[in-house]
Order: sequence, then C-alpha cells, then structure tokens
Amino acid sequence: MKKQNRIQVGLTLVALAAQMSFPVLGAENLPDLTKGEMNGVDRKSTYNLGPAGLRGWIYTKPAAYLDSVQGRTTAASRQILVTHVGAKSPADGVLQVNDVILGAGGQLFTDDARKSIAVAIQEAEETVNQGNLKLTRWRAGNTEEVQLKLRVMGTYSETAPYDCPKSKLILDDACKALEKEPLNQDWAGAVNGLALLATGKPEYLPRLQEFARKMGPTTLKLELKDGMVVWDWGYRNVFLCEYYLLTGDQEVLHAINEYTISLAKGQSMYGTFGHGIAMLTPDGKLHGSIPPYGPVNAAGLVGNLAIVMGKKCGVQDPEIDPAIERASKFFGYYVDKGSIPYGEHEPWPYHENNGKNSMTALLFALQGNQNVQAQFFAKMCTAGWANREYGHTGQGFSYLWGALGANAGGPDATAAFFKEASWHFDLVRRCDGSFTYDGGEQYGAGRTHDNTYYGRSSYDGLSPAATYVLTYSIPLKKLCITGKDAKKANWLTAQQAKAAVESGRFDLDCKQKTPEQLVAAFSDWSPIVRRWAGEELARRPEAKTMVPQLITMAEGKEAHIRQGACEALGNINSADALPVLVRLLKHEDRWTRFKSAEALKKMRDAARPALPGMLQAVVDTAEPLQPVAWADPIQIAQGQLAEALFGGLLRNSIQGVDKKLMYPAIQAVSRNPDGMARMHLRNTFERQLSLEDVQALGPDILAAVITPCPADTMFGNEIRMGGFRALTKYHFKEGIAAGVIFAKTQGGHGSEGRTGEIMKEIVSYGSAAREVVPELKELIVALNDQVKKGEFPGGELNNRRVGAVAEAIKAIEAAKDQPELRSITPARP
Repeated sequence: MKKQNRIQVGLTLVALAAQMSFPVLGAENLPDLTKGEMNGVDRKSTYNLGPAGLRGWIYTKPAAYLDSVQGRTTAASRQILVTHVGAKSPADGVLQVNDVILGAGGQLFTDDARKSIAVAIQEAEETVNQGNLKLTRWRAGNTEEVQLKLRVMGTYSETAPYDCPKSKLILDDACKALEKEPLNQDWAGAVNGLALLATGKPEYLPRLQEFARKMGPTTLKLELKDGMVVWDWGYRNVFLCEYYLLTGDQEVLHAINEYTISLAKGQSMYGTFGHGIAMLTPDGKLHGSIPPYGPVNAAGLVGNLAIVMGKKCGVQDPEIDPAIERASKFFGYYVDKGSIPYGEHEPWPYHENNGKNSMTALLFALQGNQNVQAQFFAKMCTAGWANREYGHTGQGFSYLWGALGANAGGPDATAAFFKEASWHFDLVRRCDGSFTYDGGEQYGAGRTHDNTYYGRSSYDGLSPAATYVLTYSIPLKKLCITGKDAKKANWLTAQQAKAAVESGRFDLDCKQKTPEQLVAAFSDWSPIVRRWAGEELARRPEAKTMVPQLITMAEGKEAHIRQGACEALGNINSADALPVLVRLLKHEDRWTRFKSAEALKKMRDAARPALPGMLQAVVDTAEPLQPVAWADPIQIAQGQLAEALFGGLLRNSIQGVDKKLMYPAIQAVSRNPDGMARMHLRNTFERQLSLEDVQALGPDILAAVITPCPADTMFGNEIRMGGFRALTKYHFKEGIAAGVIFAKTQGGHGSEGRTGEIMKEIVSYGSAAREVVPELKELIVALNDQVKKGEFPGGELNNRRVGAVAEAIKAIEAAKDQPELRSITPARP
C-alpha cells in the first residue's frame, strides 16, 4: 500500500495454508491475572470494550492458526485486564487501570471473555435493561459486582441493518464522528468520501463537491508508469464514479475517463494488478505481466471495480470491455473452488480472505449479467462472518468490504451476516459513537496510537468511522456498492443465507457428525466445507474401511463428490487409492485434477509407487502459455502436481528416476505460467542435477533463467536462480550472459539481496566474464535510474545493489584466469 516495505516476502503463507494442518484450540494453562500472572501481557495490544469506555488486554492464542482464521483467537480467555478508562465515559469512576473483569451480568465468564462482554453490552443496551451493564470486578484482592450506565440503543431487528432503529441510531452517531475527520487526497480519503456519500445527507454535498473536484480536476493527466498507483487510482475512481452517479456533476467526468482508461490499459494479461500497473509485453504492447513484487488482489480488485464503475458513468474506449472480460474470467475461475487469494495463486482455503471475496462479489454484481459468480461470492462473504478478524497486514479491508459483499447477495444475506458479526460491531463501537480499529498483522488485538481510549486508531489511514458508516448505511442504497440498482437475480434466499452461515462454522460442527453425514457434506455448495468434511472423515477410526467406497465416489459423475472423496483419500493416506488418484490427474474437470494432485501431495512418500504416472500426467496436462487458457488461466492444477513431485517425492533426490519420464516433466513445469509452480524446480536445478542432466536440459534451463514467468511473478525468481546456479555450477558459458539478463530484470522488492547473489556467480567465471563488463556498467546506471524514477527506494537498499555490481566489475577486471567452459547443445527441432 503506501509503504511497500510493510509487505513481507514471506507471503508463502498465502500458498502454504492449504497444505498445512493446524491445531485446534484446546484446554491450556491460562494466566490468572488476579494472582499477578502477567507474563505475556502486552498493554499496547488491547481490545476496545464497546461503549463501556474501556480497553483491555485479553488472552489470545495466535499459534492456533485455524482458530485465528475462524475468529476464535480469544476463545480460551476468561478474564479481561483493564488497560485504559475513558474520561467521562460510563466506566469512569467505576473501573480503573489494572482492574480485572471476571464476568458480566452477574455470572463469571465461562466462555470467550471478549465475546461474552460484547453480548452483555448488547443486552444492557436493550430498552428493558435501561442501559445497566453489570460487571464482576476484581481489584487488589477484592471481588465485587459493579454497574455501568450505558446509553439505551434498543435491540437489533431480525433484518438488521434493514428496518432497524438501533442500526439507525448507530449510523447517526457514526456520521457525527466522521464529519470531524479530514478528507485527505488519497485512497483512504476516498473511502471517507464514499461513506459521506452513502449517508445521502444533502448537507454533506458542498464539502463533497469541493473534495471531488480536487480529486478529479479537469486538468488531470495520468501516466502509465511503474509505481504504487493502483491503490489511489482504484479508490479515487470508485469515489468519483459514485459521486457522479449521485450528483451528475460534469466537472469530474474528465478525471473519471482518465482513471478508468488508465486502469484498463494498465491491467495485466490475466486481468490483475499489482501495487502498480502491468509491464509491457516483450514486443512493446499493453497487458504484460505484473512486475515483481507481483499481483496484489486487494488493490487490483478495487482497480477492476473502478473500471466497471467507469463504464457505468459512460466512459467509452476500446480497452474497457476487454479489461472487464479479463478480470471476470480470472476471478470467475475461483467460483466453486475457494476464496480469492493474495495474488495469482491457488484459492485461499477459507470462506473469506481479508475482504477480497467481498470486492469480487461487488465486481460481478455491479456488472448485472454475472449472476452465478455474484451469487457464489456473496455466499462466500456470508459464510465468511467468522473470518473477519484475519488478514495480511491487518483486517482493515475485511471490515471495510465484508458487509458490502454480503449485501451483494441481497437483504437476507446481509441480515444473516450481520447477525453473526454484530457482537464485534458493538465491541469496536465507543461511547461517543465513534469506532476503533482492532486488528494486527494476520490476527490480534488493536493498538491505539496514543494509548488512550479515545486515541484515533486506524488501519493505514483507513477510518473506522468511514468503514462502519458504509456498513450501517447499506439500507439507504444510495451507492452502487451499497445496493443501489441491485439485481435481485443475485440475491440469496433466506434458506441459502442460513446455509451459508452454517457453512462458516462447519469446522466445529463436523466434529459431531457421523461418517455418513460427513460423506453427505461432499455435496455442500461450499468448497471449504467439502475440504473440512474430507479432513474430518480421515480422522475417524472408520476411515480406512471406507476407502473402497471413497474410491468409487472419486470416479463418479458428480464433481463435488469426486473432489470431496479426493480430499478424504489424500488425508487417509491409503496406497489403495493411488491408481484412481493417478487416473484423475488427467480428468476433464480441472479442479478434480487439482484435488487428486493435492491428495497425492498430502500422501508424501506413500505416493512413491505412483511416481511414473504422476510424471507422465504433468506432461500430458501442460497447456500453451499464450494465449491465456481461461479454463485454467495459470494452470493451478498442473502446479499442484509440480509441488507434489518436485516439492514432495523428489525433494531430496532424483536418483534412480527414469529420465525419459523426468526430463519431459521438468520441461513441462519449467514452462508453467505460474511462478509458484516453477518455484518447486529450484532445489532440483540448484542441488540435484548432474552435469549429464544439465547438458540434456540445457536449453530449457537457459530459457527458464532468461524468460520470466508471466504469472505469479512474486515467486518467479526462484526457478531463475536455481537454473542460473545449475549453469554456473558446471561453468556453461551461456550462464554469463544469462546472469546479466537476470540481473537486468531485477527490480523492486528483494532485488537488493538477489543482485549480489547473481554477481557472485558471474564473478566465478573469472576473466571469461570480461565481455559483459560494459553491460554491468550500464546496469549500475539503470539501477540508479530506478531510484530517480521512484521505482526503487534509494539509500542503503540501492547502495547494496549498486555496490554488488561495482565489486563484481572490479573482481572481473582483476581476474587472471578462468575455469574450463562448457557450451549448451542446442535443442533438437
């Protein structure tokens, strides 16, 4: 987002979550705060305690990954340490810092203390309870019942936020808080503008007009150049489009044209964006790959939404419709498979991924003719009520987009989502009507900037007040993103919405189900439920006796049942399943291919008898890189098999493997469009290939080094480094020029270290590398130019890159000898 260095390269979590098993939170030794057991207490990581006027530290267990994703980080907590008390708040004079809250409503906490106090607050705010919140307070060895007086807000209606007086009160208070906040000329300011627009309050229009005209001046001229522009372009244009559609202000139409057309031109061949726009293709055309760091769907989905919105405003250009089609095909690929991932990866294996399903639901719903896609993602959003508190760099986008995404599925979906999430809405609401942002990297409590109850807390500039004004203004339907002109064909029925909510908790409910019920869940609408059902069935003692039944199901006609059976067979780890799983690797249904490859990957070494069939399948299922094969745009199914082979069975050794099978498999994977799929060859190239192997695969290895992958470029350098070192290890002369090409195509995140690695390999050629010294000198100029253009930070990071090249030049010029060189034999025609 604003600071690229906030994003960690360790995002392999995105890709690895699907293959890892995580413990479920169980009984543990909790600290007793009344006995002074304060180890692990972080007074800066605290939760807002609703309108009580308090913040408090609550025990969490972030190591339990599944519980974190499913919103159960504080499930084991039974006490709350008071860390802040707001002046003149309901708690002022009743509680103080270091008090410990042991219960609410006259009872000790017997469940998650955070959720329990939220429910107690909701009950206290009901008219019948007159705002009286009873808490059990421990202070300095004494325990007593105390009472706080909250404002009476009423009760959420069954249709909340629709037809709900309490929701309206909350919205009115949140608007008063938002009115006081600035409208900054950045993406977060655009969100504030959207929230003010969503209220429909005419008194805001003069301020919004001034804001919109500054954000969209008639002189605006955008340049298609590298940089972190997509965040601003996307959110700015969504705001300007909503403003124009609401007001008809012609002054902003020029800017809407500029943003919409620039985004359409800057989109990649896959319909994605990074923090910035796509590179040009090798022949100089638009819509190349996203440069490393790679695609970032949290930014790109809003960029694509902005293109759809621009078309609604009447923008016309030959780039518009193809851009919408590319995005629709790419993100539509994830229908029935899982959640939208971080970038161009396999699906995220839970019902929501920091608001990206919600953005996607709106992307399809606003087109008006993508009903299947809109309904699927609306279901995922509704089922994702449990996933709101988990997100890379924090959960701000989940909070911002979650309810809006569910609302794409209509009022019943919104109400179902709202009912499950309302406890959290009320917990982050303060007594002055404002809201706070509670959330940290991936999961965790919030941090107030000045460590006080009223300290403004935000997510990278994103206003919590704006977030919840948008949520509570949904019933007004003033904006396209809040339901204006919504298509009822996208709406879920009450029964579908109920089923979606139930899907969100299936990871717990499945533990009480019989094996027969788990098998029946293979037919569930949700790919996440099907996965959980297969995993749970494999844990049952009856599982191994059910293998014959599961094998029959795996070759049946119904796709969901096939996929669920593959889930179970992979987790059961029975050798009897190998023949059917190998056959399914070539099934016409590509997601069945993925699930069978995933099952073989989970079986690890038990799948070794299937190695020949797996090697052949990875060759037989390869597809051409160009044009994009939209049925499986980045060949995720083949990538899963590549991981099962080169990241699994062949991870330690390729000795004894039939080279007539292995060589074609390596060639096929090296040409997969997905950088993550190719990545699994790095170890094979770097550490396992003999001289004979490199000679046989030389043209393919060289091509893998000098030609970056078109998709998922975040991981694209892995195979390139592995292949480069395979060439330099045996001193193939082609490695010298390939190294220079490799170095020239470095830029952005991580290149400060990788450039030095490349230079060391080039230096190993000694005096033979002198022929590329002029190009290395040109490289220094190019690296410094990247800094001047704002494409790479200066200072120490750039000094590392430039210094490594300068040292390499010095070493090469001083070299007096060279190793014996080899040459790659050209590939046969």
